[in-house]
Amino acid sequence: MVLVTTGILLSNNRKIINNILNYENVSATLNNNIYILTFISLILFFTTLPAVLVATHCNPDDRVLYGIIGVLFSDIYLIQWSIKKFILKKTNYCKIK
Repeated sequence: MVLVTTGILLSNNRKIINNILNYENVSATLNNNIYILTFISLILFFTTLPAVLVATHCNPDDRVLYGIIGVLFSDIYLIQWSIKKFILKKTNYCKIK
């Protein structure tokens, strides 16, 4: 979901298209691209961080694998975790300290 949102954001951004078509002003192109990449990096960081933290906390035996799954499928991972934890109320499922 995060990657789809980022893709839509990038495809609708006219500055990126103008940067590709008009490569005359290099400094303006570079500044626009830096701002866009910074914004996208912040979006990805703040949306995937909770999923990675939950994935690594709930699966201490294989933190790397579940951390990667948390990054790639952050929304799906958080939804399944919240359903198991709060709706189905599984006992001893990922205790929060």
